[in-house]
Amino acid sequence: MTDQTTTLLQKAYQQREPLRAYTNAIRLVNGYGDDLDGLVLEQHASHFVAQIFEPRWLEEKTVLIDFVRSLGGVYFVVKDRTQSATPRPEGIGFDVWIDGVSSTVVEEHGVKFQVELNDTLNTGLFLDMRANRHKVAGMAQGRKVLNLFSYTCAFGVHCRKQGASALVNVDVSRKVLDRGRVNYELNGLVPEKNEFIRADAVEYLERAIKKENFFDMIILDPPSFARYDGRIFSVKNDLPRVIEMAVKVLEPKGVLFAATNHSEMLYSNLQNMVKGASRGRQIKKMQPLGQDVDFPGTGFMAESCLTAVLVEF
Repeated sequence: MTDQTTTLLQKAYQQREPLRAYTNAIRLVNGYGDDLDGLVLEQHASHFVAQIFEPRWLEEKTVLIDFVRSLGGVYFVVKDRTQSATPRPEGIGFDVWIDGVSSTVVEEHGVKFQVELNDTLNTGLFLDMRANRHKVAGMAQGRKVLNLFSYTCAFGVHCRKQGASALVNVDVSRKVLDRGRVNYELNGLVPEKNEFIRADAVEYLERAIKKENFFDMIILDPPSFARYDGRIFSVKNDLPRVIEMAVKVLEPKGVLFAATNHSEMLYSNLQNMVKGASRGRQIKKMQPLGQDVDFPGTGFMAESCLTAVLVEF
């Protein structure tokens, strides 16, 4: 299988060539979509990270290391998500196959982000959102933007670079907001007062409704499931309410971007949530969006799915 694997890896790499004109952070292999079932491989500049869902890829260790080295890889960590994985707090096993510094800086569309490959399952930048970040930010000029579930503030950085008049990043984690501050610094951005808010998104929206604090653009990209302060957030149960609350603090001609990686969410479900939340407000345009082009096979496997809508009122 070794020669066939090498051929498929090289084919997947070549198919991503157009992306290299504007980014050095790319998903090189997306499992089933690249005929390499059970393997996800991402490049972050000269750093690489793999997620393994089938044990057979552990037997192809040498092939994967040789491939990464051929691309100039200086660090390569593998995250074992098979049932044989050695448990860690995140529920997966980590194994460094090429040793080096685990963090680096990447670029997309001229914007810089710090990534950390050996932290949790996520590196700090969701590559499947790349095209959506670029599209949403392109509409941010002169707008007051609310970035809920902001994570490391990638949407926020893009929107600020594109001329948002004001911006608020909201997340419950101080750790990821601190990483958001680093991303601001990397791009020469100086945050305004209260640009980073550590808070539960639902509680923030409740306060915004009471204070009549309105926004021209709201970005909603929540985790599928999360625990915080004894409470549980799940997209399946809580997203309709969050969308309804967001629409209440959206200006009449506002823009809403709502997205989820929950594998059971259909576009029709998300569209109906927005329509239900609009309560008679005219929706001028609702555009379905998904993962970027380096995610072939999207929607056919639980580890690669994204349902999103860009709504103009």
